[in-house]
Amino acid sequence: MDSLRYNKEELLREEIVQAARQLFQQYGLFKTTMEDIAKAMGRGKSTLYYYYKSKDEIFDAVVITEINEIFETIKNEVEKADSASEKIKTYLTAMIKTVRNKINLYKIVTGELKENITTRAKLKEQYDNREIQFVKSIFSYGIETGEFTEEIEKDIELLSFLIVSSLRSFSVELLTNDKYASGEERIEYLASILIRGIRKTT
Repeated sequence: MDSLRYNKEELLREEIVQAARQLFQQYGLFKTTMEDIAKAMGRGKSTLYYYYKSKDEIFDAVVITEINEIFETIKNEVEKADSASEKIKTYLTAMIKTVRNKINLYKIVTGELKENITTRAKLKEQYDNREIQFVKSIFSYGIETGEFTEEIEKDIELLSFLIVSSLRSFSVELLTNDKYASGEERIEYLASILIRGIRKTT
């Protein structure tokens, strides 16, 4: 019975998140109310408050869902690549493509959440740390296979941090200012320069 109850509660939480995500993307965080979310689900507000204390808490759940989806999508793409160089290229280009697909919510995250910056900074830090470790694992793989020079090992944490930070800044420019129409081409160029610098020479 406990297992059935848990599954039912998880399904309801997911239903709330999916309904809220559509409304946030369409109307934004501030214009969407708890009543709107409940109505979209065909349920009463009491159902929402049973699982989430506030609209902000629901939004955090939406953001976490988006973050996990982005990470899993990119991870799956990277795992298909054979060499470390291809994994780096795939990671960079897949990130830009995925962020483009999430443009509506991404703009909400960067534009409407200035008031609760501390809470969202923690979410960003958690995702950044996970992504840094993921990039680090690609560099480590390249060193182990002899594709990348061992010299980068001592600075591998810093290198991974710089890659993630640079890509994050590029994504913001790409989406908020639409500054680089051919984002994928520029990222591929960046990847080529990076790989030439760390590839082991024979």
